[in-house]
Amino acid sequence: MATSFHLFPHLPWEIRARIWELTIEPRTVDIRISHEWEDISDDVKAKYNHSRLGVLRLRSSTPVPAPLQACREARSHLGHRFYHKAFKQLPAARSDSETVRCDTPEDRLELGLEAEPRYIWVNFDVDLINTGDTPFKDFESHLLDLKRWKFARDRYSMDDYEAKVLGKVVNAKEIHVVCLGPRGASDWEGTYEQCCVPCDKDRFWLIDPIHGRTVTAIENNALCDEAWIRDYRKAGAYLDPNTMQPFVPYLPPGWFEGRERWDVIYRWSRGYEESYR
Repeated sequence: MATSFHLFPHLPWEIRARIWELTIEPRTVDIRISHEWEDISDDVKAKYNHSRLGVLRLRSSTPVPAPLQACREARSHLGHRFYHKAFKQLPAARSDSETVRCDTPEDRLELGLEAEPRYIWVNFDVDLINTGDTPFKDFESHLLDLKRWKFARDRYSMDDYEAKVLGKVVNAKEIHVVCLGPRGASDWEGTYEQCCVPCDKDRFWLIDPIHGRTVTAIENNALCDEAWIRDYRKAGAYLDPNTMQPFVPYLPPGWFEGRERWDVIYRWSRGYEESYR
């Protein structure tokens, strides 16, 4: 049995390295890229020979990971194997000697006018990257790095490009979506299949601020199907377009409590409705 306590600096390097690795904790890293119009001097306008200038800003409210601020040894070891200076190649982080011409109606020139290139320390293996409502195109270079991703969107405000991006994050293990639309997560029914989202279906989380709940894509589709069936049943009788005879939608009493006939009812109801569209 050891009779003395060894100070941390006197421990073997392998033990010290393992201790530093155990200090790594999952974080939520908030990242925002803003497009701003600011008063820019005539000298800057003349330098780039462009009359309309916008400024990109890379911001994060998430502090540097605590282990990286402990000492040089921790920063050297963890910064080499686990944490990386990410998002530094974005337009917002480029020096004022580099420019990005944006394909916009105004054909404006957007610059990252920072004194030094900005970056954010990220461990893509464990950190949840929260990009909020930042346009996907602003961090396109990191799509393959994202493993845990969170963003906020109205489903019907997404264009074709952003819909395709959801299928390009091939290394994503989980995706969290804050549903901003007026119907909350209901607007995202079927999005997992339509966009070919690569993560598992039970790891595609929909955060619904309207109804105050978080559901997976599987649960959300089931909830939407139940709501559809309820509306279908409440609609009551209508005329069959072929026979012009009254048709009464049938669902067995109490089927909401017992789901054993759910698949049969679902397929029958959907198939019948589709046949007359």
